[in-house]
Amino acid sequence: MQSAEATIIAPTAGYVKSDVSTRQVRITRASIAAKDIAPEIRARGRHVARSAKKRQAVRVPAMRVSEWGQFLRSLELTRALA
Repeated sequence: MQSAEATIIAPTAGYVKSDVSTRQVRITRASIAAKDIAPEIRARGRHVARSAKKRQAVRVPAMRVSEWGQFLRSLELTRALA
């Protein structure tokens, strides 16, 4: 019966050597105007702001990214969670 020897596999220098990574560029966009926010999104923002003032938990439903941006902007406009 042969016994297997335990060997340590060392990584190559190319794998370990780390290059300086490039920073991800943030794209700054213009603010959404109040008139461009959909009425149902504004109503949801008012509901969350009211509940936050009362310190009540609120469930925020799943939204598309465009709706999420409008929702956050509506909270900024109501100065609830700026």
